[in-house]
Amino acid sequence: MRTLTAAALAVSCIAAPALAGTTCNFNVECYMTDACTGAGWELTVDFEAGRLSSLAEDLTILHAGQNGTQVFAAGAGSLNLLSIGEEISLFTSHIEGEPTAITYVGECMSE
Repeated sequence: MRTLTAAALAVSCIAAPALAGTTCNFNVECYMTDACTGAGWELTVDFEAGRLSSLAEDLTILHAGQNGTQVFAAGAGSLNLLSIGEEISLFTSHIEGEPTAITYVGECMSE
């Protein structure tokens, strides 16, 4: 029996159209309980490579839902959830240490 890595398992659980890749653009940032502000942040989802990528860092996909609309990923000191909807997408990062949560609101489009 063949053992699957987490990335390979995540890929096997995703519908074929999601494998082409997805780019997310977030225009709102909400830091903890502060008022939300404008943002200009992009995230690329690469299911085949098992990662989420931005200019800041690459995150390792730990699990992806069957249709690829919810993705859990880990970074250096963070756990992250990406929820992809038809009209709105959310990315939330929980950072260890002094607990911090940042939520981004925007949209994700398949390439």
